[in-house]
Amino acid sequence: MLKNIRNIYTSVFFIGIFLLVVFNRPFVGLSILGYRIGELLILFGLLLTPLPLVLKIFKTQLIDKEYDVLLKLFYGILALFFISVLVNDSNILSSYTFKSSSYIWTLPYLLVGFVFFNFKDSDEKFRMIFLSIFMFAPIVHYLFSTGYFPNFIIDFFNEFSDKFEFTKASDIMITLLIANILCFKFLKNTFIKMCYFFFSVSFMLPLLLLMSRGSFVSTVLFFITVVFYYRKYFVKNLKNSIIFMFIGGVSFVLSTYNVNDIDFSFNLGGGAIAENDLSVVENVKTISKKNNTRKAFLSLYIEDGRLMSIDNTTNWRLDIWQDVFVDMNSKNLIIKGYGHNSIIPVMTDPSAPGRLGRDGLNENVHNYFVNIFARGGAFQLFAYLAFYITLLNIWKKKYGDYSILIFIIPILFNSTLDMSMEGVQYPITFFSFLGYLFATEGSSKTINFDV
Repeated sequence: MLKNIRNIYTSVFFIGIFLLVVFNRPFVGLSILGYRIGELLILFGLLLTPLPLVLKIFKTQLIDKEYDVLLKLFYGILALFFISVLVNDSNILSSYTFKSSSYIWTLPYLLVGFVFFNFKDSDEKFRMIFLSIFMFAPIVHYLFSTGYFPNFIIDFFNEFSDKFEFTKASDIMITLLIANILCFKFLKNTFIKMCYFFFSVSFMLPLLLLMSRGSFVSTVLFFITVVFYYRKYFVKNLKNSIIFMFIGGVSFVLSTYNVNDIDFSFNLGGGAIAENDLSVVENVKTISKKNNTRKAFLSLYIEDGRLMSIDNTTNWRLDIWQDVFVDMNSKNLIIKGYGHNSIIPVMTDPSAPGRLGRDGLNENVHNYFVNIFARGGAFQLFAYLAFYITLLNIWKKKYGDYSILIFIIPILFNSTLDMSMEGVQYPITFFSFLGYLFATEGSSKTINFDV
């Protein structure tokens, strides 16, 4: 009976995560009883905030004592939010107040993992079903992003969602990470899970390089950290390592040609190579030039005391981030922040038009930590930094390593270059799965292999 109940909420958890990572923004824009799913998810996060206190009052053991410091920091962040509401005279009943503070109300989704997955036994067949589904999810994203997005799905979201948009690179990246980490945890055969790892990452990299340099670099960081933690296996199994590199190389080449719209043929007739049949190196250069990746990372310079970039997109973001600090400093808001009443002022600066985007709806500063600093001030930013440091210390104390970094580093790095954590589906997916990893690491290790 108990296992059946666990299977039910495990199903709800993974189905919810799957819908968030596959359909992203259009999914959270669907309405239920007049409210968008995204708004309901934020409301649920708000309702989760007293849960740890209730569990403590009834002296349950669903949340381990190791998390006490983390929970104190969480409630400290909540206290800083309400202080900010009072100091900045924000309307606590306004929906915009909670929209602009969504980065706070997604934090409680950690509790979903801490509480509901705090058990040792599980149905292996049941887990393998969801593993299979998530292993296929990155391929679905690849097909959807290369011209094979089904029209009936587009029509459905155009009719029933408040907005349809194609999947963003950050959502593809987090899907890729979740699929691989589930493989690491649940597949017993190291050779098979490494085959999938090298195939999936290599296959998705050209697409991510074309779509977003931040997500591309985040995926590279994921690849590097995984290789680091599995280095002993690779060194002691050189034959397997050669196979992995071959799989990765072939996957990367095929994906590169496909993403660059090149007709991949083996030229069996022995004729001359057409001008558009470029080499792999030339194709990678072509893809990277489309996104000006090298230009963005190697063209930073300082002018008039400000960090600048030749790349327009990078310079646009640098300009916003620095203007936030300068404006807050001039208004003595470094400590308390702008609050949550309205859009961050620098986004509507008439001397820098275009910050609101083509549709005039963008109000994101495209940096998770700059957004926290702008809204809640220095104290709230320091509280968040302490929160993440405490998370790492808890993992180290409980499990003896820092392997959780293979998930945290790429996600947070991407959030410093993108508006991903300022939305709904991305942070909820991140915190929910992070909580799941904390709760299940004892029963199924993320880094496990037979040398």
